[in-house]
Amino acid sequence: MNASDALVHAVCSHAYGICSDVEPTHQMEKVMFAVDELTGLIGAGVLMRPSKTVMDMEADSVKRKFKDKHFAAGCSRDIIRTGAERLGWELNDLFAKTILAMRDCEASVRSELAALEG
Repeated sequence: MNASDALVHAVCSHAYGICSDVEPTHQMEKVMFAVDELTGLIGAGVLMRPSKTVMDMEADSVKRKFKDKHFAAGCSRDIIRTGAERLGWELNDLFAKTILAMRDCEASVRSELAALEG
């Protein structure tokens, strides 16, 4: 494979402390580390919403789900907190920015999933 060392480092660093000892150092790597677990939590929250979409989800809703240790229990709150700290962001800022990013790509993700299923 012809992947650059930087790409390999970025991919490996998003799982730092879970299954990798490659520490995220660049901003993009820190973002990937922070949002990997968080997108799982938000995705679980989306499935519980009547609309089944992230388009009407707000950071306060994610905050409530985040505080409930039983909700999406497999999503590590410690990793999400550590990710926000590494970025120098407050948790609410991380929640809001992640929701906005997920809104931007929700249609294309749904389209790709439909193509895989059908």
